[in-house]
Amino acid sequence: MKFNGFWRKKDRVTIAKRQLLKALIQRNLVAVNNLIVKWQTILGAAKLTDLIAKEVMVECDSDSHSWFCRTFLGQAQYEQMEGKAKTNIFQILLGQGLEPGKDFSFGSDGRILVSDRAKYILVDKVPQQHRASFATQLESFVILDPVSSIEYQLGCAFFSNLTEIAIQQIEILSDSQAAAYLGVLLAGLVSRHPQLRDADFPTRFLFNTLQGCSDKRAMRILNDPETNPQFDEMIIFGHLLAAMGDKQYQYIAEEEGGITLEQLKKLDLVWSGESRIAEIIAMMEQCKLKER
Repeated sequence: MKFNGFWRKKDRVTIAKRQLLKALIQRNLVAVNNLIVKWQTILGAAKLTDLIAKEVMVECDSDSHSWFCRTFLGQAQYEQMEGKAKTNIFQILLGQGLEPGKDFSFGSDGRILVSDRAKYILVDKVPQQHRASFATQLESFVILDPVSSIEYQLGCAFFSNLTEIAIQQIEILSDSQAAAYLGVLLAGLVSRHPQLRDADFPTRFLFNTLQGCSDKRAMRILNDPETNPQFDEMIIFGHLLAAMGDKQYQYIAEEEGGITLEQLKKLDLVWSGESRIAEIIAMMEQCKLKER
């Protein structure tokens, strides 16, 4: 009888979990409330609370997780809980030797931006059976740094390479030229990938590029009065291609060589200026078709 009773009790927990998950994913407030009343009577308040906290909330998607917390805890308590979670994440990443502004940072919407390495470390702190669901829940207040996402798509350390190139370029330019170069370069990158602005990428890029300058020179560059900076886009194109590992980038400014269609397609992945590169690509491809 004890054996049968054990399995009956286990079955009840399984059924309660399945029903609660279904109602939660559907955001069915009435159903969730009714199920809580029903299963609290059957399982007891402590057992039901433990089930919801350790299994139901862990296995639901991030949006459903947020909805449940806001609905049943209230906005103020939800924000307090979220704040504690962010603090814990911050401490974990610092404790693992990761650097703020490089491996993780706070976005303009208050969410934490993390690199692939940071996300791996966070997920690794969770027991194996809960890692998949925890990784999903992280997305409610943690998003992958767009810098990492773009570099993953390109298959190279594009932004790191570009920073090194920009540092060398700044050394040979005057203050006003350096300001114009950085302004045009960043404007094109953000225009092509607006999510970089949300991740505060321009500030991070400027800081990393100018950290080798004296404080006075860095301030002169940052405070340049020009509101409509102009700079030779072909030089910027060369730097962008070099950062992507293009071996022929140095020939694009030569009259006989010029920029190729393939190079333009690479540039369109990362940059957008006054003339959309995609439009130039379309024109060149049309010309090729007419020549056939």
